[in-house]
Amino acid sequence: NNNNNNNNDDENKNNENSNNNIANTINQRIQAANLLSIRRDIILVTSFVLCRYFLYDVSTGSKLVPGFELQDIVYLTGTLSSAALLGAYWTMAGLLTRLFEVNPISGNTRSNDLAANAVNVGMCCPLWIATEHALGFGPVDVGGVTLDASVVNGWVGLTVFVGVVKSLTKDWR
Repeated sequence: NNNNNNNNDDENKNNENSNNNIANTINQRIQAANLLSIRRDIILVTSFVLCRYFLYDVSTGSKLVPGFELQDIVYLTGTLSSAALLGAYWTMAGLLTRLFEVNPISGNTRSNDLAANAVNVGMCCPLWIATEHALGFGPVDVGGVTLDASVVNGWVGLTVFVGVVKSLTKDWR
């Protein structure tokens, strides 16, 4: 019986050490990150989600009754929720891939590195679209008729949007 207690104590200590290591790693990544780069990227991906909804809304044709309806408010709040979700996933993926860390030699982050951004898109886009669909954010078919089509459209759209905007704005401060 004492052996079982000792084994449980060892397991608990290992779990605590593991949790502390994860917390320390996350804290180190946050400390090393350039918060301005994170803020710019959150604005960028939020803009993508809002543009995606705007294009969807424009492409669905005119309404029978002009004006702002209750369904519009539901779609808009879902779209804003989706944008917040993508911003959170993008930031987490960027911290994991060190997208926002400053290179001590060059003094720059990898935030304008298109390949690093493509990796970030690959990490967060499928999870973002799946969560968006599971929680019912925005119109059901905003990204595509099926989940597969939505993931592909989201991945392609986000990759192109991020690539074009970051290429055009790389020298902005």
